[in-house]
Amino acid sequence: MIRFAILSFAHIHAWSYASVLKNLSNASLEAIYDDSRERLKRAGEAYNIKKLYDDYRVLLEKEDVDAVIIASENSKHYELMAASIEAGKNVLVEKPITISLKDADEAISKAERKGVKLQTAFVMRYHDAAVKVKEVLESNTLGEILAITATNHGKYPGLWFGDPELAGGGCIMDHTVHVADLIRWYTGDEYARVYARMARNIRPELKVEDAALIMVKTRRGVKASIDCSWSRPDTYPTWGDVYMGIHCEKGYMVMDAFKTNVTVIRSGSPLYYSYYGADADRNMIERFIEVIEKDGEPRASGLDGRQALEVALAAYRSAKLGEPVQIPFSD
Repeated sequence: MIRFAILSFAHIHAWSYASVLKNLSNASLEAIYDDSRERLKRAGEAYNIKKLYDDYRVLLEKEDVDAVIIASENSKHYELMAASIEAGKNVLVEKPITISLKDADEAISKAERKGVKLQTAFVMRYHDAAVKVKEVLESNTLGEILAITATNHGKYPGLWFGDPELAGGGCIMDHTVHVADLIRWYTGDEYARVYARMARNIRPELKVEDAALIMVKTRRGVKASIDCSWSRPDTYPTWGDVYMGIHCEKGYMVMDAFKTNVTVIRSGSPLYYSYYGADADRNMIERFIEVIEKDGEPRASGLDGRQALEVALAAYRSAKLGEPVQIPFSD
């Protein structure tokens, strides 16, 4: 039995992760930390957890847990990661891994020194459709990848996501890392160049960008586009999409990851969307438990989180300069 604590319910994904833990036979949710008393009380009641802490240091000292899931605001990831790693806990951290490359590098080094697992919550690596694409590409039936067109559209998440201090940016920080990670996973290659344009075209009241288009090139020459916008209206029936068109030497493959759904239109009622496809959150957490139990390596490691973050940060610099940015670079 792997014993977990969740450090913060600030991120909307924390609620799904908690539900998964409560329904696994080989895991338990033992304790919760949150710096919001309201969220802490609500999460404790929702999941019937009695061990509630408003100081993560006290939780890490008192609770004999094997692993933590960090789902705080982006800017707080490093602080929680560093403390958890020093306490000898395995860590699953929400994406982006941090908001600076320096902090990401330090977290990775700390985990290596302490001998604990550090996994980035790149949930798409655990989605059945994304895994199938990986299998087809590895079979080499389509030959080498030439180019990729990708989107990660969504609604504006609200909450703290529009606060540049807490989020580290807008839609680029929120959505780029998922797709940048998949492209790197599929190509098996590192990035060489990033060019980006961004704007606050959709919700001009925001302090962060909500529309962006990024062009990337890998070291072996694969070219890809990433549309990472918060372009879905608030009334949209679902959060958005993860779509990839993969152009190869011998064919073309499309992944529309959240297409498995039922859409209902009733007269006088809003569009209704019900997703019934893969439970990628459950797949990811089950895999994390397996990594801990068998001393394996995460499918989405801390380094994977760091490399995807570098693309997002390079995109911000490119948009500011109005020209391509070479990778690697220092933030």
